[in-house]
Amino acid sequence: MSAPRQKQRARPAAGIFVVDSATGRFALPAVPDALPLAFSPVSARAAVNVGDDPDISSRALGVRSLPARAFTDTALSAAHAQLGVLFASPAHHAVALTPQPGLWGRAARHGLAPDRHSLIYLGRSMLALPGGGRWHVRLFAIAASRAVQALFPVAPGGRAIWVEEEALEARLGLAGLAPFIPLARAAASGVIIRPMHVRKLAGRLLTTRL
Repeated sequence: MSAPRQKQRARPAAGIFVVDSATGRFALPAVPDALPLAFSPVSARAAVNVGDDPDISSRALGVRSLPARAFTDTALSAAHAQLGVLFASPAHHAVALTPQPGLWGRAARHGLAPDRHSLIYLGRSMLALPGGGRWHVRLFAIAASRAVQALFPVAPGGRAIWVEEEALEARLGLAGLAPFIPLARAAASGVIIRPMHVRKLAGRLLTTRL
């Protein structure tokens, strides 16, 4: 008899809540059958070699093998690719990027870098998608007012729809990400928050502050 299959290892990812603090609405990808929020897989290559590192500990991220900037820069890239909004700030120091075709390579040529300091880290959670994909998602929030005029074309489907908090709860409830919604709204409004770890145990969601 063959040994039982091991549970698929969760891949690292970063997701972002873009919040309009004036109306309380949230941006979601407009493409049909889109993922429950703007997010993307994370790899070490996603980290842009410019600017200061974000002040997020490896303990809070739950990983030591990837730098914090890999998660922040992936979240900001997802906002551009999937929502059509760009969060970038002037690069105050010398920008020494290896020439690359991606978003931040193009941004560097315009003197811009990822706006990491406007991102607020909310915490992390497991996300299971139809088809068996499992992700360990690190979640961030940012105020929509921090967006800058896009200088670069976005990916096809990179457009946002703006929804009320109740509609977002319905969309994220099954994914186990609903506990982050009020945290994202508060953080984008300037409230100092403490990140949390959300996990499912025996069918219930448990939250722990990090």
